[in-house]
Amino acid sequence: MATEKIVEVIYGKYHKFEIVKKSDFWGIEFYIRKDGNPYKGSYSTLAAAVAAAEKEG
Repeated sequence: MATEKIVEVIYGKYHKFEIVKKSDFWGIEFYIRKDGNPYKGSYSTLAAAVAAAEKEG
C-alpha cells in the first residue's frame, strides 16, 4: 500500500507547488502538484523535485 505525504510547499508568483513523497514497497519517489493537481514527476530525490518546482515558479 502506497502512502503519500506533502513534504515541501513552494509558492511561485502565480501558483502553489507541493512536493509529494510517495513511498511503497518498491521505494520512494517524489512528485510535484501544481495548485493541488498532479503536475510533474517522478523524481528520485527531494532536491531534484524542489529544483524543478523552483524553476517553474
